[in-house]
Amino acid sequence: MPSLPLGQARQRIVQSLIPLSPETVSLDRALGRLPVQSIRSTLPKPSFDQSTRDGYAVGEPEKSTTQHVVFVLVAEVAAGSSAAVSVRPGEAVRIMTGAQVPAGCGRVVPFEVCREEHGRVLIPLQALSESNTFIRRRGQDLPAGRVIAGKGKRLSADHLLLLAENKQISAEVYRRPGVVVLCTGSELVYPGQEMRQGQKISGNGVLLQALLQGAGSKVLRVRTVSDGVADIIAALEKMLALQPDMILTTGGMGPGKFDLLEQVFTRLGGEILYNSLQVRPGKSTLYGKLSGVPFFGLPGPPPAVRLLFHELVAPGLGRLQGYRHPLGSLVKARLLEPIASGKSNHLSLKGGVVVVRKSTLCVRPAGRLDGMNAILHLSSRQSSFPAGATASIRLLSACSHTF
Repeated sequence: MPSLPLGQARQRIVQSLIPLSPETVSLDRALGRLPVQSIRSTLPKPSFDQSTRDGYAVGEPEKSTTQHVVFVLVAEVAAGSSAAVSVRPGEAVRIMTGAQVPAGCGRVVPFEVCREEHGRVLIPLQALSESNTFIRRRGQDLPAGRVIAGKGKRLSADHLLLLAENKQISAEVYRRPGVVVLCTGSELVYPGQEMRQGQKISGNGVLLQALLQGAGSKVLRVRTVSDGVADIIAALEKMLALQPDMILTTGGMGPGKFDLLEQVFTRLGGEILYNSLQVRPGKSTLYGKLSGVPFFGLPGPPPAVRLLFHELVAPGLGRLQGYRHPLGSLVKARLLEPIASGKSNHLSLKGGVVVVRKSTLCVRPAGRLDGMNAILHLSSRQSSFPAGATASIRLLSACSHTF
């Protein structure tokens, strides 16, 4: 099977998947989920003509002096009052912010420019001619029938507010993917287990669990097994029994004696969609279907796992959750530091830290203790990239919400 460029591999992953079945969840569980269908407003906002200031709701003016118009004060309306109140020409009603504007009222005049005395209100002539009427008309902010949460658009806190204001208590959304993680390697022990000479702690399980949760998925099981065909097969069979929507493995990929993953995958009847990429890291990477379940075989080193999760696994998870454009796109940024990528015929991926300097998007390589928020895509046509050069980067989700 020929080695694929990264872009073709990403397309092949997304094209092989369809969104998961829908479920109805309460609004307190809907944050970050994607609606199956566009949701439209059923109520106008506001639902009645509403005062935006404390003041006086007035009818048409009648009596006036040289500088003021005189209105007779006939009632008071508080916010939340359902009483039917109206004003006739020459009348005024004391009104509070958020209260329903009386019938016959053309404007509200703020308290601070008025003078009330002996059951009358004196209002300056100028205040009655200003463009701002201090009334928010019915449906002014949101008319009935307007889309308030689009199909395939991630539900935010603001969406949930609009849904609640439209008497919605739930939303139909795509189901969250359930994912299992299997880390292979005889040298690995899970955090908290006793570690013998020659062994090391497996951090990939913790790393992937965090990345999966950040990508809106449910982690059904995380396991670590030794490099043995029988052990790996037994572990995968147990994980398939959990009916996952995706399987991730780390380690066991490559030409080495103990790189058994592809052999196990084939013995279990898996369908390979690619088993090699033209990218570093990630040349020895597998994607396919095992018993119909999307299966990613990732390398063992955590830095490679982190990069390939964002580039390959995340688009697949996005497709399962109903994202219309899960692949995203690259943007340009200026390098703050020089980078040597070495000689290679393949695209090189490196973690990056994005900042804004003088309104320009800039990036530097991520250090070991940095929080990576972008991935640098370094062309195979160059072995070094000077500071100040332009590079292609992929903004990660948390970062893309920031800029």
